[in-house]
Amino acid sequence: MITFIYNGSVGKSRCEPGWEWSRLTPMPDYDLWYAIEGRGQMTINGVSYPIAKGSCFLIRPGDQVKATQELEHRLTVIFIHFIIQPGMEVKLPERHVRLEDTIVPETCLQRIVELQLREEDQQQEEFDLLVRLVLLHMLRQQKSGASSPVSHMHKQLIHKVMDELRDQIGEKAVTVASLAENVNVSPRYLSQLFMKYTGFSLREYITRVRMERARFLLSETSMNITEVASALGFTDVYHFSKMFKSHNGAPPSSFRYKGRPAKSNYGDLKIRQDIDVDE
Repeated sequence: MITFIYNGSVGKSRCEPGWEWSRLTPMPDYDLWYAIEGRGQMTINGVSYPIAKGSCFLIRPGDQVKATQELEHRLTVIFIHFIIQPGMEVKLPERHVRLEDTIVPETCLQRIVELQLREEDQQQEEFDLLVRLVLLHMLRQQKSGASSPVSHMHKQLIHKVMDELRDQIGEKAVTVASLAENVNVSPRYLSQLFMKYTGFSLREYITRVRMERARFLLSETSMNITEVASALGFTDVYHFSKMFKSHNGAPPSSFRYKGRPAKSNYGDLKIRQDIDVDE
């Protein structure tokens, strides 16, 4: 069901040198207002908020609004007016959220502007989904901004490490030290940051990712247990089976693919296929 309905006004603009927004009447609808660049100040119902890159405002019907910009840092903004389907219960973010990660919400907002410039099938459905996604990012930032134990820069570093780990999980050389070297910090510092952000150690996370990948390979491919263990950097299949059972609550054989067995690519390892540990 469509909740957020386009209300006839959307755009992207670079504000003129003498620009100032001052409504004489209360806002008639919702306005999703986002700063791509520049600086200024937004006042909503007498409360002032700074405007900077990533500032996202959800102005509500009835709000009294005024906005100004710094002449040396002119604003480029996106504005999207909409109404909410009557009778719909919707959780909305606060009126102002400063987005740290702007890539996805900014892409969504740009797409909304583009969408209104052309006729496309299911246009209203896409508008609704894109607005939902932007509001979700605002709610997520609102929650994490109040409680996050690490800075945005450190979050980016940790997510980079997570991405690199998942890309390299089949390599035997993946260690805390190698991951730390890739992001130019010490292993101890990276481990401390990781623990602070996630609540568990980086070493534990490496094992979790390996076991997650192992479960997928066993259940979704025709690789046997020995092949999976070797592919994920384990030289001892018995050790792999014990670790797998500890993390997944059942031995590897419980997750075996039921399709046609694949021919082994591991030479002498083939004679040890399906070794399992149940103790």
